[in-house]
Amino acid sequence: MTTPRLLLIIAIFANTACKAPPDPRRTNFEVRGKEGVAKYDPKTGRLKKLDFDSNKNGRMDSFSYWDATRVIRIEMDQDEDGKIDKWEYYDGKNKIEKVGSSSRDDEVQDTFAYPDANGFLARVETDSDRDGAIDKREFFVPRPGITNERVLSTVEYEFDKTGAPGRRLYYGPDGTFLKSELLR
Repeated sequence: MTTPRLLLIIAIFANTACKAPPDPRRTNFEVRGKEGVAKYDPKTGRLKKLDFDSNKNGRMDSFSYWDATRVIRIEMDQDEDGKIDKWEYYDGKNKIEKVGSSSRDDEVQDTFAYPDANGFLARVETDSDRDGAIDKREFFVPRPGITNERVLSTVEYEFDKTGAPGRRLYYGPDGTFLKSELLR
């Protein structure tokens, strides 16, 4: 799945790349435009970082990290308070692997959403006490008869030190609670 934000970054990058590049010695390996700043590695000339103003209000709010044409991650300050509150991580084919977020708006990732092969939500993991270990894992499946919608199917929590859940909750295709299972 390619996100709209990644497409915007690629469009800005392509627009910058189409113009005659300025002399790198005069720009300190940075190319500035109305919507962003592209920063290049002085040794290799490869794109390393692209800062841009996604809502075009004059403030940089998205920061992407690159290895030439491969995006590694995008960090976003969605509420523009100067703190990163969302992270998108990409694989070697520029497909999104996971999205991290901070529930307390303090630049600490505590929730991670993972897409399935088609780019739809498959799993959400939460570290509510922020000790570095997942406290809750939620699984989502296609809604019966509607391939582009997902519904909660299972919730796991009370993990032990090995990461095995102690309790599992099951939900029906309409979102109703079905049963609780004690695993240990």
